[in-house]
Amino acid sequence: MKARIILFAVLAMLVSACGNKKETKALDITGQWELIDIQTKSAQIGDAVIEVYIDFKKDNTFDLWQKIGEGRHEKLSGTWTLTGTVLSGKYDDKKDWGTTYDVSIQSGNLVMVEKKTGTETCVYGKCTIPSGL
Repeated sequence: MKARIILFAVLAMLVSACGNKKETKALDITGQWELIDIQTKSAQIGDAVIEVYIDFKKDNTFDLWQKIGEGRHEKLSGTWTLTGTVLSGKYDDKKDWGTTYDVSIQSGNLVMVEKKTGTETCVYGKCTIPSGL
């Protein structure tokens, strides 16, 4: 009888512990995104209009189009890696991105916080990248 009570108590603790365990869902950043907000303390961009589009593909490649001020969009491509919530990447010329980012999805937006100093936050909204960039 005593063994049954101990067994029941152990089973009750196991069931209780399993019920409290939070499942962590892998962060999915794949898709097309448009820069909708940037906050930075480390650079002056002045009145220049900034446009950035990025397509994170399921095969861990990306295409990025950026335009600062007047002129055409510059296209960059490469690979990306997401380890937990840390995003890093390499351009096609094998050079690393200038930094890594802590990323999260907040209200459907992709939020990227520069990891080294935390002085830059970029917010991207889901979009369809315009053709002809």
